[in-house]
Amino acid sequence: MHPYFWREAWRSFRAHRGLAMTSMLSLIASLTLCGLFVLLDHNARQALRAIGDRREMIVYLKDEIPETELAVLMDKVRQYFGEPTYVDRKQAWQELSDQIGDPDLLSGVEDNPLPASIRVRLKPELLGFAAMEQAAQQVLEFPEVEDVRYGAEYVRRLDRFSGGVRLATWAVGAVVALAMALVLFNTLRLTVLARRHQVEVMLRLGASDRFIATPYVYEAMMHMTLAAVISLLLVFALQQVVAYRLDGVTFLPWTTSLAFIGGALAVAWVASAGALSRILRNIGS
Repeated sequence: MHPYFWREAWRSFRAHRGLAMTSMLSLIASLTLCGLFVLLDHNARQALRAIGDRREMIVYLKDEIPETELAVLMDKVRQYFGEPTYVDRKQAWQELSDQIGDPDLLSGVEDNPLPASIRVRLKPELLGFAAMEQAAQQVLEFPEVEDVRYGAEYVRRLDRFSGGVRLATWAVGAVVALAMALVLFNTLRLTVLARRHQVEVMLRLGASDRFIATPYVYEAMMHMTLAAVISLLLVFALQQVVAYRLDGVTFLPWTTSLAFIGGALAVAWVASAGALSRILRNIGS
């Protein structure tokens, strides 16, 4: 990173201020759109993680299971599926009464029809629909188990929504990366053409394409760094507005913010290097 390249990049930036501002505005718009989807994905993941932490499998037991067999079943469930909590018939009836809230509605029921059950807080690797379904089938094979419930349709829709948000984020990221590459290509092409005479002289004097292109690559990195920081500030401002009205909406963690800027710089480096190679080849031919 020779100081000469940075001086030339800054000089070009100042000399073509209008073009630089147009480029940065386009980059800011693209990066802000991408940042909004990254923010949406981040908060969706947080919400789904919180919901996922509350996912549980309810294992309904057959009547009159000996305590020794129940203890063995609890150990098996704990070993293979997650943390079990035993709920006897009396506790299940009390919970139902609390949920209904009106004791008169249950006054006509003489015998407690509810079975004892085991509520299983599943292991993280079993929270997906396919894994939960397979786990439910395995639990059903235990002789002490009458039935298993885990909200199959709810879990399926939750996983589908999570996958949709992730896919949309990647799709928008790809489109934004392409848009940024096109913006940088056109900006660099106009910048180089504005200094075409100087570039031709340097080529005739034997300067390598890399030596000529490096200041322009640095300039593109400057554009992208400023645009990425400004876009993150805009996304942060929007998050603050939304968080004021909707609890639980959080901004991106610093690691994700740095990764966002790093990804933008990587796109800028690759796009500008490729664009300048083509532009200089056309000038030199």
